[in-house]
Amino acid sequence: MIRGTSAEALLGEEANIMAKLYVLNGPAKGRIFTLREGSSFLGRSLDNDVVIEDKTVSRKHLRVAKRANTYFITDLKSRNGTFYKSDFLPPGQEIQVEEGSPIAVGITVIGIGEGSEEEMMPVPEIALLVDKAFGKTGSFEEKRVQASLKAVRFLNKLLDVLKENQAMEESLKKIIDHIFGFLKRIDRAAFVLVDPDDDQITGVISKLKKTKKREASSFCLDVVKQVIETKRPFAVSNVETEEEDGLVDTLRLLKIQSVMCVPLMRRSRVYGVVYVDSLNRPYGFRWDDLLLFADFSQRIALALENARYASELLAVADALVSESDGD
Repeated sequence: MIRGTSAEALLGEEANIMAKLYVLNGPAKGRIFTLREGSSFLGRSLDNDVVIEDKTVSRKHLRVAKRANTYFITDLKSRNGTFYKSDFLPPGQEIQVEEGSPIAVGITVIGIGEGSEEEMMPVPEIALLVDKAFGKTGSFEEKRVQASLKAVRFLNKLLDVLKENQAMEESLKKIIDHIFGFLKRIDRAAFVLVDPDDDQITGVISKLKKTKKREASSFCLDVVKQVIETKRPFAVSNVETEEEDGLVDTLRLLKIQSVMCVPLMRRSRVYGVVYVDSLNRPYGFRWDDLLLFADFSQRIALALENARYASELLAVADALVSESDGD
């Protein structure tokens, strides 16, 4: 049996050259499995090569085949199906998959090969928030299957935007449109970008839903400042049920019903935040959405980091050209 391990424990020369399967979301989030050359089987049963302890995953759910440097998956007539690239896989039909692209098996989201590991964002405080929320309301696994598939569709749309290699401002505008399509109850969404060296705000890309209220700003500055300073997400699903403190009092004063703000962080450097809130009604997001935003915020942080490096290299190149012309 192939056993899951943490990224830190996955050491050794053999592990480095073997293909990996990463659990990106779901009950087993953060586990990593080593795939064998040939076929590996994924499911809930202990006789699988990759064992996923998730009630929405079938006993024998998926076959993953590696041939040369190419990966193929086959749904094994699972109960809840396998979702990839905006559609369910036909049972029994082998499909080629891209490395790093999210695949939903039940409510568990996995990735295969290169590009998957960097999408795993260890944020234990978020998991505790989600566990606490579901501990109060009860976790209905079957009902969460559709929510998970919706999340995978959303992630695929984000990947498509980032693959277009447009200017970051244009990409973030498109992503905000997708956020509004994903979170129907929100009224405002924004990317607040900062300089990772001094945390000063360098830009804001935002969108407001048409409401009866006139808003001078597209985000709560106090929430954004706290998330940047602490490097931790902040979320309130219903301000009226929260205990009183300084920030919650500010939200009530601003008539913000719910808010979620997640840092865009890469290697402990904050490049900004993604912010959403609702003004007309509470519960603008589900607690699982917080995990999803933690996942995709790291993708965007990576893109922002790359864009920053590219800009710095271009500046250096321009300086060298100027010096050459001066000679």
